Amino acid sequence: MADFCRQCSIEKLGEDFGDLKGLSTPEDTAKEKFMEVLCEGCGPTYVDHEGVCRSSDCLCHHGAEYGSNPT
Repeated sequence: MADFCRQCSIEKLGEDFGDLKGLSTPEDTAKEKFMEVLCEGCGPTYVDHEGVCRSSDCLCHHGAEYGSNPT
């Protein structure tokens, strides 16, 4: 089964199915510590505890909206 970050899930499937949600904690996100994952839309990227892509280097450049580049 394919996994999508929040942005790709909404863009491609019309809603967030939470595929990559819960892989870290809100405390990790507050410290800008993100989980490295493979999103079917973004490719290799980093997501926060809500499954939101935070890497501006992903194929979709999602993290640019957050000013993040955790690599």
